[in-house]
Amino acid sequence: MLFLYAGFAWAQSATKCFKAYDAQGQEATVLCVGQEYTFQDCGGKVPDENEYYVFDYKKGSPITDASDSQRHSYTKPGTYRVLQIANYGSNTLTDTVSVVFEVKDSPAPSFTAQSCANGAVSVRITDSNYSSYTLDFGDGGKTTGAKPGSQVPHRYASPGTYTLTVSGVYAGGACAGESTTGVTTLPAAPVPFIRSLTVLEQAGSGQLALALESLQPGLAYIVQRWDLSASSPGYITIDTIHTISQAAITHRLQYVNTSEGTSYRVRPLDACGTAFPDARAVSSIALEFTAEEQQATVRWQSMAHAQRYELYRNGSLLQTLGNTVKQYIDTDVVCGQPYIYEVRGIAADGSVSVSAAGEVQVVSTVAPAAPYLLSTFNPANQVELLLQLPPGEAAGQISFERSAEGSAFEALTQGPQASFTDKETTPAQICYRAAFTNACGNTSALSNTSCPIFLQAQQQDAGAAISLEWTKYEGFPNGVRQYTVELLDEDGKVLHSYPASGNTYTDRSLPQEMQQLRYRVRGTAADGASTYSNTALVEQGLQLYIPSGFTPNGDGLNDVFQIKGRFFSSYTIRIYNRLGHVIYEGTEGDNGWDGTYQGELLPAGAYAYEVRAVSDSGASRRRTGTITLLR
Repeated sequence: MLFLYAGFAWAQSATKCFKAYDAQGQEATVLCVGQEYTFQDCGGKVPDENEYYVFDYKKGSPITDASDSQRHSYTKPGTYRVLQIANYGSNTLTDTVSVVFEVKDSPAPSFTAQSCANGAVSVRITDSNYSSYTLDFGDGGKTTGAKPGSQVPHRYASPGTYTLTVSGVYAGGACAGESTTGVTTLPAAPVPFIRSLTVLEQAGSGQLALALESLQPGLAYIVQRWDLSASSPGYITIDTIHTISQAAITHRLQYVNTSEGTSYRVRPLDACGTAFPDARAVSSIALEFTAEEQQATVRWQSMAHAQRYELYRNGSLLQTLGNTVKQYIDTDVVCGQPYIYEVRGIAADGSVSVSAAGEVQVVSTVAPAAPYLLSTFNPANQVELLLQLPPGEAAGQISFERSAEGSAFEALTQGPQASFTDKETTPAQICYRAAFTNACGNTSALSNTSCPIFLQAQQQDAGAAISLEWTKYEGFPNGVRQYTVELLDEDGKVLHSYPASGNTYTDRSLPQEMQQLRYRVRGTAADGASTYSNTALVEQGLQLYIPSGFTPNGDGLNDVFQIKGRFFSSYTIRIYNRLGHVIYEGTEGDNGWDGTYQGELLPAGAYAYEVRAVSDSGASRRRTGTITLLR
């Protein structure tokens, strides 16, 4: 076939050829982006000036852009057809030959490098762009010809951080891409230690926590469980702890069958295939409970790793047991009370296995012992009742009863509280008793009868003494050891106390500054327990001291007629002459009468007076008499 190009006639021949050569003069069948190549006829038969090239020829299209340069570099990857137009001489005028070249880019190859124990590293080629890869490990070691997806192992002789370089090359081409990363060697992995295994939830799909120590940062670990259900029992992997950064961690496992006691172990996971010694296994503990008459039975299941077991009840150590014991019967329990149990297995190396906590509520048909009742008056003169249950008992319902003046006991109140305040008016003799029903529905016997102290107080000897009398307290198991009379201030603070024998006391040391006297009696038992009576209030009468005479002679002695006294807030005084006329009128704020009237001295003699006073408590009092004026 003949073509016309620039006045020349030429024909296409299948016997001619050309090749591409890189900068080193090596033939290249795969070209690289950015590198310059020289195109030359095969055998050098065509003079350079007779060669023309189209570097991106579309087959069948007209030839309009032939270049007289034999050198070319591509900027984009792809498939390119190169057309040669050459004059080979002889009888052939001009001939064309085309060759298809694949132009490749040179991306950085992707890979992963996993450091392993004992200085080992495992490199996986995740890149697929190149035909093969060369790995330079940075310590003089090199691997060539690695294929995409391959895993290449290497071991460093000395610890340290090395630069790993991965280069990708194409078959038939000199272009290559490379990537680098730092690789830090790891020492030999220690045997991991399970410090504790704690069952957080005991269930077919439960939870547990592993406290792990002696881990090698940079490694991953697998958690294995002894499978009891398999036909050939053995350890199975149930979880992977991915690369860790510290030597001690707590790892939580969910959706694990913790309803049975079985062994767990942790092993390093090494991508380099390193063989590690087995870690010592720790067994979980599964609990089972039975509530029976006045006792709770705790059973546990565990594989034989513990040296001893510790049984805890309500957070406190109850018993330490040998490693062959798997049951405990607790008889020191009370009906209806919830008890929380936990078992810990302690191994010889100090590792601990902790069960999940479980609750047991004991049942019983036995009536509880009688409670103890204490009664006492409070400052508001109300009776307070406090019921003390037998040790370990809990009340579901408490009933209080009351008897007044020796009458039959009647129901007072009922409820869950162990205390009650009787706010009703209290007679001189009142008694109480109580019973309770425990959580199992069993009712106790009645408590002791408790009768609070009732105090009465009154003045005697024209107000010079206070007589106190009280009823005996009933309720202390061994009676009252001592009664004590207490004098209180208005805030209830004890000012004075006097031991008393019997049930009476006379107070003759009355305070001069207090009009209202508050008394109560304290009863003390042999064990130091106390109960109090009601507070009895006695008011000392208004006291006025009116002299029978005075001598207003200017000698500074008894010159003024004045009234003195206690427990009054105010008074008025009037003095009359023998005709009944008021010759003086004054109050507590005045200085008194000086024996004059309207500035004139009055004669000696007897004068009548009238005093009207108001006490501190507001009571009024009138007093009359005569005063003698002496000159």
